[in-house]
Order: sequence, then C-alpha cells, then structure tokens
Amino acid sequence: MKIDACISAADVTPERVLHKNCVVIDVFRATSVIITALNAGAERVIPAVTVEEAFRMHKSLAQRGHAALLGGERHAVKVEGFDKGNSPLSYTIPEVRGATIVFTTTNGTRAIDNARAARRIYIGALINAEAVSRRLLADGRDAVLVCSGRENNYTLEDALCAGMIARTMLDADPSIFLTDIARTMTDIYGLYASDLRKGLVNCQHYNHIMSIGLQDDVEYCLRRNICDTVPYVDELFNIIV
Repeated sequence: MKIDACISAADVTPERVLHKNCVVIDVFRATSVIITALNAGAERVIPAVTVEEAFRMHKSLAQRGHAALLGGERHAVKVEGFDKGNSPLSYTIPEVRGATIVFTTTNGTRAIDNARAARRIYIGALINAEAVSRRLLADGRDAVLVCSGRENNYTLEDALCAGMIARTMLDADPSIFLTDIARTMTDIYGLYASDLRKGLVNCQHYNHIMSIGLQDDVEYCLRRNICDTVPYVDELFNIIV
C-alpha cells in the first residue's frame, strides 16, 4: 500500500489520484465544517467551486422544492447572502439536522473538485484523523492525502493532519510505503505532535485567522479524534456519510 500527499489544491491532477483513494484536508476550516455538519445530522453537503455556482445550485434546489442552506466563505469571510459562513461551531445539531448544505470555500471545495478522478474521496481533518486512517487501512488501496493549502500554497496545519493520518497508518502497518512528501509530513507531525500550536505560531494562515477573531474556531479545529464520522463523496458528487 502506497501513501502519497499533495501540498495544495493546485498540486492535485487527475493522474495523481486516478484509481486511488483520496483524502481532502482543509483543517482551517472547510473539512472541519463538513465533518461537523454531517456528524450533527446534516443529510448531505454539496460542494461548489465558485460563489456563483453555489447560488445556482441553491436556486435549482429551491425550484425543485428542496430547501437548502448556503454556507461558505471567501478569504475567511462569510459570503454576503449566505446563511452560514465557515465556522464549524455554527453547524450545530438543531440548525443542520436533516439539512442539505450547498457549500463553497476559497480552498477546500476546490481541492475536492480537483480530486474528482479519484476512486473515492474522503473528507479529513484533525477532528477525525484516526477514523480516516482506519478507513484507508480497511480499504487497503493506494491513497493520496490532499492538503488544500491556502491560495495554492502549502499550509502547515494541513500538513500536520496529513502527517498524523500517515503516522497512524504506518504504526498499524509498517509495510506501508510513504512517498517522500508523505514521509516529510509524517516527520513534521512527529516534531509537533505534543503541541500543534508550537509549530503553527509563526505560520501565515494560522496567524491570519487568529488576527480576525477566529480563536474559537482554531481551538476546535485543532482538537484531535473527537469524531468518528468519515464523510465521502458519492457518485452524484454529494458529500455524505
């Protein structure tokens, strides 16, 4: 079994993920939101690449008699006209249970779309990392850990999550082969496993979202293994569990 990794959404190509399982990771905050919403009982999340596409999807669902919530952000700010932003803390059980959520973000939903050629796309974050590792091990297929990054650049928080997933798998099965980039992420996770914030304190994305008042979101998104839900993308490109 071989584990590869991509450093950002722009690093994902059909050839890279073809016939493989794929885990899309956007710790701050898209995949943390998706996992939280579905764990809270949302029926499905429909990813959209652009804001315009999200509005079209929402309108089409309404015309067919299906109520849906619009959620997401651009550059960490809730989109005007949307019901919800990109805070996992706002996707609570009373508000999202049974809901369809049309969702678009700057990086995470683009990474999901870029991975369409994969055999199966899973949604991962620190909050479900161990459950994702178990799912990949059970599937037994080559996998690619896709770090969404930020505006086509590497972010440490996504690499830490990818490294945690790969480390957990390797501990369970030492015969797993890691590509150089996957091994690098595993080593980085090992450096900061005891204190993730120590690694993030000088990182641009972490400091940006802290500077705009998202400390509670960060605190939540850095929690590890608090959820066993492993969402995946179905044949209609809905994210479900």
